[in-house]
Amino acid sequence: MDWKEMKTINKPPYHIIVEDFANHMIYDGSQLSSHFTAEKYGIIGDSILVFRGGMKLSPKEMVDIKDILRESHLSNILISSDDSLHFIIEEFDIQPPNMELEYYRLRILAYTVIDILKEKSIEIERKGTDIFVDGKKLNVGIATVGVSSSKIHFGINILSTGVPEHVQAIGLADLGVKTEEIQSLAIQIAEKYVSEISRIKEDIAKTRTI
Repeated sequence: MDWKEMKTINKPPYHIIVEDFANHMIYDGSQLSSHFTAEKYGIIGDSILVFRGGMKLSPKEMVDIKDILRESHLSNILISSDDSLHFIIEEFDIQPPNMELEYYRLRILAYTVIDILKEKSIEIERKGTDIFVDGKKLNVGIATVGVSSSKIHFGINILSTGVPEHVQAIGLADLGVKTEEIQSLAIQIAEKYVSEISRIKEDIAKTRTI
């Protein structure tokens, strides 16, 4: 796909890049590489890439060592789905990149998703950054760092099919979210995340040291 065809929302200091949801893109871990949005879309700086598509990761493509050790004996493919909503966040504002802080930001993103879904009267249980509805897993999430940037992947199941056999999953479609609502939901999540991070920066700027 020509990068000029994508939709870009400028919400300083971030660019929110929304792929055409008709063009499904598989999340395979390569999107966590540094400068992915710069190289693919010509967008430099802090960014949130939103796209729709399946997931398929083997242990060698994963960065979550705990999941690899705990689940690699269960399947050759540990993370998969037929159709999901993906957020790839790349941030350059903390130098050197700090994995602990990026996991705090992953928590903020998870809480953001939970708040928005609760507005739809969806009962949710959270374990870390994993979201469950009726005991079934709705998402995957990971944070990591490179030499110059920090990155997050957060994937929300749209369908509950295509997941590994050992995973009990649920998708947005099961929760009554219509296909035509998914893109606006994604933009709402991305914009609220940016607002939360911006408010933290404002709090830092307004506070006198002791």
